[in-house]
Amino acid sequence: MSTNLSALVRAVTILGLAMLVPPAPAQGWRLGSNVTLKAELTLRETFDNNVFLQNDEPSAALTNAVRPYRQSFVTSLTPRLALDWKPMQEFNLAVAYAPEVVRFHSEPGENHVAHRANVTFSGQVGIVQWEQFNTLTWIDGSREGLTFGITNRAGRLVGAPAIGGIPIRDRRAALIYRNGFRALHAHGDWFFRPVAWSYVHDFQTRQRNRPGYQNYVDRNDFTVGMDLGYRALPAAFVIVGYRYGFQQEPSFPWDDVRYSNDYHRFVVGLEGKLTDWLRIVGVVGPDYRDFNPDVPRDFDDHHTRLYYDASAVVQVGKDDSITLTARQFEQPAFGAPSVYEDITWEISWRHRFDRVVAFTAGFRAYGGDWLAPVRRDDWIYTTSVGLSWTPNPHLTAELSHSYDWVESRIPDTDGREFTRHLVSVALKYAF
Repeated sequence: MSTNLSALVRAVTILGLAMLVPPAPAQGWRLGSNVTLKAELTLRETFDNNVFLQNDEPSAALTNAVRPYRQSFVTSLTPRLALDWKPMQEFNLAVAYAPEVVRFHSEPGENHVAHRANVTFSGQVGIVQWEQFNTLTWIDGSREGLTFGITNRAGRLVGAPAIGGIPIRDRRAALIYRNGFRALHAHGDWFFRPVAWSYVHDFQTRQRNRPGYQNYVDRNDFTVGMDLGYRALPAAFVIVGYRYGFQQEPSFPWDDVRYSNDYHRFVVGLEGKLTDWLRIVGVVGPDYRDFNPDVPRDFDDHHTRLYYDASAVVQVGKDDSITLTARQFEQPAFGAPSVYEDITWEISWRHRFDRVVAFTAGFRAYGGDWLAPVRRDDWIYTTSVGLSWTPNPHLTAELSHSYDWVESRIPDTDGREFTRHLVSVALKYAF
């Protein structure tokens, strides 16, 4: 039996068994008065028509360069265990672990396992509501970067795909850690909230100084700050805040350029329900950067950029909701020492036909705007649709499709542009 047929048989078997389960709430197992254990299993089969995000055939100069439009069926299996412990109001603990085993049937060099773990502490002590979350991802994948063609057969530039090829990056060996802390002190219509978070991205691929090879550069971000809020509406607050942070990025072993920096960020925003049908959480403000002296001479090492991070949920009747997201921030790049503005604009619509069937559709524009002297300006546009079926609280079946197309706004960089289709069928069973 072929690998793809085996995956289909597994999916049909899980679906058939799940439909026999009576529609009881899938709330996990109560191990005591304050301990709950939950378990899930997700099987996903995907067709990827452009595994390496390359549309152009490279010239013969690099015989080991990846070829365009490499296709593959991809099977992923993700078991998930979660434990919730609520011994008291002042302290709660939520722990989860979900290893995702991914197999590319036609491109086995892209096989990997993504181990994902989450630990969240929370509680309320008097008037203070606090939370401290931690997420850790360890990707057990290839330690070799890919080699991309430098020029195509027509002599135009090829190189790595737009924004460094994030899907390719996230199949390779790496350790990623994020955490955050906040403690809301409520005083009538006012509150103040200390905040802190960190981001550590440790790439574990080999670095090589050779043409076309995709290197990866570690980067870290550490931030502390304070928010002050005032209740301007019955369920919404006006926010003012300040952040201080620093970002670290080392240089390549064969170079001394790095873009580590300190930053000061002042923000204003809204948080809460403005009406019965509109909820907004977002801030906007100036972001001032002071870079270390190891940047290129023609780089503006003291500059101010606009920062924003906002989302809005619009409830259109009981069966439809629209979510809008806008985000822009500056950070060191991961493909080579440099710095860019990371920009996301997104809209998604969810419609429930009934208690069993739901439909989603969305559009996302994701941009990377590099600061001089690097000349790079990439935009990845993605449309997506999905249909989910939940016959009982234990089982969810999903069918989805997404399409990416890319524009590189720097002349003579056609090689960064690509198109990609992903078609997926997934089954999730909650025990």
